[in-house]
Amino acid sequence: MEKFLINLKTKESNKRPSDEELQLGVELEKRQKNTPAIRKFLQKWKVGRSWLLYEDTRGMWCFLCNDNYQKVKHLVSNRSMISGCKSFKVESLKYHEESRAHQLAVEIHKNTIEQPMQSPAHHALCKLDQETQNKMAILFRNTHALAQNNKSFKDYTWLCELDEAKGLTIGKTYRNPKAAKTFCTTIAESERRSLFTDIDTASFLALTMDGSTDAGVIEQETIFARYSKNGKVTTKFIGISSPPKPYADGILAALFESLARLNLDENTLKQKLVGFGCDGAAVMLGRKSGVATKLQEMQPSLLITHCLVHRLELAYKDAVKAIPLYDSAMVLLMGLYYFYKNSPKQRSNLCLSFDALAQKKVVPTRVGGTRWVGHVVLAIETFFKAYQAIVSHLGDVVQQMNSPKEAQNKARGYLRLLKRADVIAFIHLLLDVLRPVRNLSLTLQNRKTTLADVHNKADVATSVLRQYQTRFT
Repeated sequence: MEKFLINLKTKESNKRPSDEELQLGVELEKRQKNTPAIRKFLQKWKVGRSWLLYEDTRGMWCFLCNDNYQKVKHLVSNRSMISGCKSFKVESLKYHEESRAHQLAVEIHKNTIEQPMQSPAHHALCKLDQETQNKMAILFRNTHALAQNNKSFKDYTWLCELDEAKGLTIGKTYRNPKAAKTFCTTIAESERRSLFTDIDTASFLALTMDGSTDAGVIEQETIFARYSKNGKVTTKFIGISSPPKPYADGILAALFESLARLNLDENTLKQKLVGFGCDGAAVMLGRKSGVATKLQEMQPSLLITHCLVHRLELAYKDAVKAIPLYDSAMVLLMGLYYFYKNSPKQRSNLCLSFDALAQKKVVPTRVGGTRWVGHVVLAIETFFKAYQAIVSHLGDVVQQMNSPKEAQNKARGYLRLLKRADVIAFIHLLLDVLRPVRNLSLTLQNRKTTLADVHNKADVATSVLRQYQTRFT
């Protein structure tokens, strides 16, 4: 029976398939060839590959090559493992592992993060003896001093010669302006990395911007960052950028350009920016298209602050612009400044008047040109110190027959204002009023000022001004 069943099964298995079955088999085989296999990322690929990351939307990529792309991009031939690779094959990973760009990225990571004490740079530094380190320290300090005081790199050579004359050993190498430029670039890069680390680790960030023009009358934007480090509020200079256009979009582009130098982007602002301070210009605080408004669109929780020092100056200008005596006082102070600044002869004769009166020599200072009220106070204080000598000298200019007529006419007009009791009394009053305002302005400009200090100085200034108000009304 069993043998019969086996023979029967063998006969059925040897039965030839029909034409329809053959046709279906051919079509099924074609479909399998045309349909590509669906590949997936396997978690076991991460074993022994700590650099490998995976996301559903991005695919798999190498975070070492991504973080150090600027340093290895000259060796990169295929960016798939940097931007994201969806060709899920072991061969792709092995090809990337063997690439020169990846090997360099691994070396950089080991030298900077994992084993900095075993890096080639550290070993090379250890080989330098103490004398060489001292030499380099002096040269770096010289370069830093030049940059800090806005001096030319050409001064670096004689500064090294001065150190040598003092008995310092600085060697015979790295003593030219080109070396100074290299040292300055290294110092700047080190400070830039330090600032990036501080901002990257800070939880919150505030920015301060102000615009000005350089010697070429080109608009420049100065940017500062304010953040907390170990519980201490710190303000650091980020950079100066020239906006492509003097509009909000151009200034915003200049801001992003400065942040890009620190490897910071818009995402950093979206996550950490909590405050923005600037002056009251329309391009900065415009409600519809100002820089502050655009930043607030990026970060809705942003707190915008109009610079208190600028607001104080604007309040002072609004308070005095309707007083006729103020214009006369400014004409007198500004006229005296230019009268002696543009004429060495008149300035020399003024010094003779000081000698005759046995007084200390002072020259009138500029009262305009800047917004800060402290410059006005300084100009008025200098004016009263030199009052007697100026009156004496201008009287001599008017009486001398050999003096130029233009100088005589100016001296006569200034002398007339100097002898007006109402003008001199108003300048005295202006000095008394501006001194507490100046102190408040200086307090607001101090980086270490706290909110309590501002309140105290504001209360003192308000109290003094109210006393003057009740006294003269």
